[in-house]
Amino acid sequence: MKKKLLKMLLVLLLFSVHVMAQQKAITGKVISADDGLPLPGVSVRLKGTGMGTATDINGKYTINAAPGQVLTFSFIGSLTQEITVGTSNVINVKMGSDAKSLNEVVVVGYGTQKRADLTGAVATVDTKVLASRPITDVARGLQGAVPGLTITTATGDIGTNPKIRLRGLQGSINTGASGASPLILVDNVEIPSLQMLNPDDIETISVLKDAASASIYGTRAAFGVILITTKSGKRNAPTKITYSNNFAFSSPINNPQLASAADNAQASLLALQRFSPNTTSYNVIGYSIDQPSIDKMRQWDQQYGGQDLGPEMVEGRDFEIIGGKLFFYRSWNPEKLYLRQWTPQQTHNIGVNGGSEKTNYNLSMGYLNQMGSLKVNPDEFDRYNLNLGVNTSATDWLDVRGKVLFSNTLSKSPFTFSGSQYGPYYYLYRWPANYPYGTYKGLPFRSAVTEVQQAKMDEDKNQLARIALGGTLKIAKGLTLDADYTYTSTNEHLHQTGGNTYAYDFWSLKTDAGLSTQDRLNYRPYQSTSYDKARYYSYWNQINTGKVFATYNKNIKDHAIKVILGGDIEMNEATSQSSERRTLIDPNYGEIKLATGDQLVDGAHSKLTTLGYFGRINYAYKDKYLLEINGRYDGSSRFPVNQLYGFFPSGSLGYVLTQEKFMDWSKNWLSFLKIRGSYGSVGNQVVGNGRFLPLMSASNSGWILPTGNAVTLSTPTPLSPILTWETIRTADLGLDLRVLHDDLGFTFDVFQRNTSNMITPGVTLPSSFGASAPVRNFGELQGKGWELAIDYNHTFANKLHINVTGTLSDAIERISKFANVTRSLPAPIAALNSTYYEGMRLGEIWGYETDRLFQASDFVGSNYAPGIPSQALLEGNNSTFKFGPGDVKYKDLNGDGVITYGTNTVDNHGDQKIIGNSTPRYQYGFRLGADWKGVDINVFFQGVGSRQLWASGSTVFPGFRAAEGWFANQMDYWTPNNPNAFYPRPTDYGASVDRWDYVPQTRYLLNMAYLRLKNLNVGYTFPKALIQRVKIQNLRVFFSGENILTWDHLGNIPVDPEIDFSQTQIDNDRAGFGRVYPYRKTFSLGLQVTL
Repeated sequence: MKKKLLKMLLVLLLFSVHVMAQQKAITGKVISADDGLPLPGVSVRLKGTGMGTATDINGKYTINAAPGQVLTFSFIGSLTQEITVGTSNVINVKMGSDAKSLNEVVVVGYGTQKRADLTGAVATVDTKVLASRPITDVARGLQGAVPGLTITTATGDIGTNPKIRLRGLQGSINTGASGASPLILVDNVEIPSLQMLNPDDIETISVLKDAASASIYGTRAAFGVILITTKSGKRNAPTKITYSNNFAFSSPINNPQLASAADNAQASLLALQRFSPNTTSYNVIGYSIDQPSIDKMRQWDQQYGGQDLGPEMVEGRDFEIIGGKLFFYRSWNPEKLYLRQWTPQQTHNIGVNGGSEKTNYNLSMGYLNQMGSLKVNPDEFDRYNLNLGVNTSATDWLDVRGKVLFSNTLSKSPFTFSGSQYGPYYYLYRWPANYPYGTYKGLPFRSAVTEVQQAKMDEDKNQLARIALGGTLKIAKGLTLDADYTYTSTNEHLHQTGGNTYAYDFWSLKTDAGLSTQDRLNYRPYQSTSYDKARYYSYWNQINTGKVFATYNKNIKDHAIKVILGGDIEMNEATSQSSERRTLIDPNYGEIKLATGDQLVDGAHSKLTTLGYFGRINYAYKDKYLLEINGRYDGSSRFPVNQLYGFFPSGSLGYVLTQEKFMDWSKNWLSFLKIRGSYGSVGNQVVGNGRFLPLMSASNSGWILPTGNAVTLSTPTPLSPILTWETIRTADLGLDLRVLHDDLGFTFDVFQRNTSNMITPGVTLPSSFGASAPVRNFGELQGKGWELAIDYNHTFANKLHINVTGTLSDAIERISKFANVTRSLPAPIAALNSTYYEGMRLGEIWGYETDRLFQASDFVGSNYAPGIPSQALLEGNNSTFKFGPGDVKYKDLNGDGVITYGTNTVDNHGDQKIIGNSTPRYQYGFRLGADWKGVDINVFFQGVGSRQLWASGSTVFPGFRAAEGWFANQMDYWTPNNPNAFYPRPTDYGASVDRWDYVPQTRYLLNMAYLRLKNLNVGYTFPKALIQRVKIQNLRVFFSGENILTWDHLGNIPVDPEIDFSQTQIDNDRAGFGRVYPYRKTFSLGLQVTL
């Protein structure tokens, strides 16, 4: 036994001598991947041994290692790297920051905290992933990046803001509120629009979700906070010059495709013959269609379809006037005439930053140019940004700071003659394919294309200017006093020049005998005189914000205490004014003094002041037990004197289990485990102005007195004497977990948010009262949900680094208290709904379960066959519509043999049931990234797991307006020869989607769930050894694609799954749903340079 032991020791000794003989001195330098500066104190260890060293103040190190052995480089806040020793004696390392490091400093309300010490629900965004994406605003970059954050866009229009909601959509049904929108702060001051902010200027983004983390900001943080800090440079850093650009091209997606002219006309004729079987022709806004003309349309397509005939229309070939009626045969592709296939976009950013021992600075400028989709009279959006920040230590006890933020945007678009509801996109897809978009004898026909071609350009200028000054007074060890003042000025100036449109106004065809074709077509100016105008609209908003707070930090052995006490005040004053004058002398000059007609003036002026006092205490014991207590005493000028102020407390606890000795057994795989919980309240003062004031409206009576028109005043609006704050209370329970040497992390939260004292309409009063009941604090709303975030980061020995992140969340909201005695059912379109009942889940859609389409065998003569439930009640009072073959057959859910809606209440809903919900559920996003030897690739997917929508309009429902345009996908309608069609037999539904075949139901309910390849990014960073010869520190080129692929359940219905009812043109007139500025996919090439 002793001999064997001696032999083993001898072998180990010889092996050690062999290894030591192979070992050599490895030297190198470790720098930061962010700024290229050396990193002192980096741990350099020989994997599998106890040997190691650390980098010196210049980031240099020396260690002995043999080829094949692995060096491990680790540093607080950076990703650990493993590098295999090869033949080279020099190994230089670039350490990238770890966005999920436990020691990462996270920006929170009025300060910062280590990620490991957070007790509230706080999420951060890796802003580096935004740098290469061809996005024009920050909000689109946040989509899918933060669990619980909902980003929706109702249109793809350039220069518009997406809607941002956090942990639910509504938050409060108060009519003065804008849903569960978080407060957006840039450098601790609210910004009116993220469209004004250059994404390249952003340093950090934190999202404060629960009351415990957001309540310190007071009244407008009722539904959370998005905290954005801008770049400021670093001290003791050399001057660095950065430049980046992005050249992109965008193309529309999901545009509707019109049916062929003949197919469209045939379907329209069948729909109209449903009610009038003897109908042989019909009129489409000035021209006629009958069976012979339909045949000629088919002949035209067969003979000329696909040929480039130019815009000129030939009488006899393309159109005719027969018997005083106008007929068009030629087919057009309005989208091809109206929209560009590819539109350019470019972004340029330049920055200078650095710092000395006492000062750091940053100056950045950006420019964005985005061309719109219009081919004629193209629309355009420009943005100019400037961001300047300087911080300096004036003395050992005083630091001063200053920031200037400036943004200027300019939107240009053709004047809309159809008003705000009916934009050009509405009319582009309103008419059939044979609607004339050409010319006759060189002059155009009346059309949306003609109107855009002749329109003058609206110019909408928006400007944000902000100056922030502040200082930090170091009173004593651990005690500081901060004071900040910010002046923000935002203004908008819109200039519109109307005029008229000259074209063949065949909508008013002249039938006088003896007139030439040209005279009959009636070439003339045809717009309403209300559009012949010059109009100016201006809006000014000035905000003065002051913040003062003291911070005290104290560590006593194992105890760490941090206390913040302070106050803030904000004074907001807004003024708007519009003026217009009609009858322009020359439409080329849209000035009020160059018009001679009626003058109209309007304006408004408002003020809002908020005042708050706040405090926060953070306590930690051995980094194991964590406590945070917040209190906020808020005042708002939106409430009466006796209800001006409210007190809103919150608190949170954290317990780090991995700090316990009994968890030592798990250290090999468990890096961190923390459970946390919070509960708190925040006041909501977004209730509208003047709710506590009795208001009277003035108007002209129409009576003429000797002194002039008599003015009348309405009776004062009734008031609730105790109108007060809405209170939002949030409870959150969370878990933070990191395993596999900190490479894999999980964050999970469950929450409940209750809105009490919710301002709702009052109870119904007798009509003899003479007015509506005043709103009051009566309603309650409850929201529940959960959120999951996963991240994985690892660097392999061959320097391949991979990163994976994923988010998944869900939230629902229910009405827990509301004055609806009858419990009547809500409208199927949530955005247009104003009816609620206790127990209602917001967004719910009531309707019928569809069985199939009726067939001839379901009827015996004009009666239902035995066993077929009667649907006569759904025919309404219309004497001409009777359900028959090809119509929708609904299920008799209650088995009474009749399809009924009962009393249309929750307690008696007949055969109706909840068929869907328009709230996005199970929202997710996941990113896959890797980089190796300068090559990097990132793929980002985003989607929604469940969302339904009961839509409206002809884009979704064929026959909505039967004589107008039908789409290619809608040609799959029922006929005796096509009994398994998707759509019912053609019928004129008279612009309604709540009767007959289109009462809300499962068959035509839109499934808006989707998965979208949101971004693909591929880049290459050139080796430093190559580029440093030309004095370049960093050089990266990249390719990026946005909205590249989409998987959804909409089939061939031409609607984008992200669309929402929230734009004027699709809110106020349901006929326009889906006909909005197109969503777009974007491909770009870019460059990033650091000197």
